[in-house]
Amino acid sequence: MRHFLYFENGGPFPGTCISCGDNKHLYDIQGTRFDGGNNLLCKKCVGELAVFAGYAELAPLEEQIYNLEADIEAHERELARIPEHVEELINGIRSSVTDFVFAVSYSDSIDLAESAEKSELPVAQPADDAQRSKRAANPPIKSASKQGSSSISAS
Repeated sequence: MRHFLYFENGGPFPGTCISCGDNKHLYDIQGTRFDGGNNLLCKKCVGELAVFAGYAELAPLEEQIYNLEADIEAHERELARIPEHVEELINGIRSSVTDFVFAVSYSDSIDLAESAEKSELPVAQPADDAQRSKRAANPPIKSASKQGSSSISAS
């Protein structure tokens, strides 16, 4: 099987199609010309040669080209709508976050109001670490009456 080289823009000398002179989408069909250049055919001329040689029928190719061009247009329209979809997603996220924040803050305010109404007696709060350390540093002092009675009885 022969492998043909493809050149998007131009190619080796002469860099143009030997049939029509186009310099885009060229296939090197191998072989060397008398002037030392390469034999290049453009995409359009290769298609015409395939149809002329009977390897392809023109009507199905044109239909396939039409379908592919319609697909390309549909994809381009879809790509054009992407910024709108992104903006809709961002707005949806903002709305959800806002609703969540309002729901949490509302439920916290309702819980605080209900707990304030229910608690009639003050609730003892646990001592913090600063109060505990003061108590540990200063042990309780014995009452003066017990100290005085022990000193009197010793005399």
